[in-house]
Amino acid sequence: MASHSDLVEKAVKVVLEDIAKYAPEEYKKLNAEPAKKEKIIQAASETATENLKLTDELRNQPEDIAALLSKHLSDERIQLLRGGLKIPTFRLEIAKRDDEKHWLEFTREGKQFLPSRAISTALDVDWGSAMQLASILVEAILLVMSAVGISPSSSGRGIEQALMEAAKAIEDNLKLQKSLIDFGTAWDSADSALGKAQALFFLIVDINSAGIIWTIIKALCSNIGWFDWLLTSAKVIAMIVVAVGTGGAVLVAEVALIVLDAVDFALKIANIILLSEIKKTL
Repeated sequence: MASHSDLVEKAVKVVLEDIAKYAPEEYKKLNAEPAKKEKIIQAASETATENLKLTDELRNQPEDIAALLSKHLSDERIQLLRGGLKIPTFRLEIAKRDDEKHWLEFTREGKQFLPSRAISTALDVDWGSAMQLASILVEAILLVMSAVGISPSSSGRGIEQALMEAAKAIEDNLKLQKSLIDFGTAWDSADSALGKAQALFFLIVDINSAGIIWTIIKALCSNIGWFDWLLTSAKVIAMIVVAVGTGGAVLVAEVALIVLDAVDFALKIANIILLSEIKKTL
């Protein structure tokens, strides 16, 4: 494994390279304001350092992640983490009506989120699956935002924009589609919290490799200024860089702590499996 200083340096380097690649206009603004650029560098460095410190301590006392987090993180940070897989994009219910067709019902916070849709053809199944996969992708990113101490916006407009961006990315990227499907299979077959957490970690790595994280966070942070969404993204990317460099030790342990309570998130994966079964009958 690379040294701590090397990983921190790499995290900062990747963050700045990603800003130049995925947010070129904001990168120009950043270079025009050195003080803000330094804050981005500092945020990435501090996030990387925090996660490396937690990684070291986790290796010394792997049996009690809750106590370890309580030692190093504020109660507010821990509550954010515990709610990381409970930030809803939407809830999809699939039910058969009197017309003998399965219907897709989308709700958010008890209200209709998208129009209901009957499953009449394989295309309807594919659309429903794509939307559900998009919600899994967005909620995985929301989880990492929570893990770095950011309280994500859950406004309907930002969520909807993020979902549309995610759905488009999934449609355009067959490798990303496969990663999401493979994740669902791995999650469903895992018989422990650790197994499910590892599956989610590998998905997050694949999402980052697809280059979609910056677009999704920008959509989720549509109600704040350009610098603040860059700052949010910088922390998320720095954490992922360190997670990849350390085998995901901290992120997997954090997710394992909360994953069995993520009932709505688990339902999304069950829906993907159900839609696949329905498609076979059409």
